[in-house]
Amino acid sequence: MGWLSDLISRKYVMILIYLLVASAIPILLHADFHGRLYIFAVIYGIGLGGDYMIIPLMAGELFGVKVLGRVLGIILVADGVAESLFPMLVAATHDSTGNYMLGFSALICVALAGTIIISFLPKRSTIKLLNNANTE
Repeated sequence: MGWLSDLISRKYVMILIYLLVASAIPILLHADFHGRLYIFAVIYGIGLGGDYMIIPLMAGELFGVKVLGRVLGIILVADGVAESLFPMLVAATHDSTGNYMLGFSALICVALAGTIIISFLPKRSTIKLLNNANTE
């Protein structure tokens, strides 16, 4: 994903990452074949690994390197809280419904909502113009 973000806009790489995460989860719900866990693990792993890589790149691009530590402190704390709460949410929905459909659907919706929100971020050229205006 780092290599890809050097070739195309990081915004589009981030959208791809969130779509990979969202598209991997239905494999666990609907696919019934030997090896589905491996396919899920590869797709989801690339997406989640890409997420950890792209967040600092996007934060640096959007906010600049002067405040990168402060911005990442906020983002990574929120990310850590969400990553610790969502497995409990999925487990609670499984305990109450007897299946994973509702919990996994919530995860898919969050990933798709993230994709939509990311689509509203400015492009690199707009960011450079804004940063140049702020430094002058």
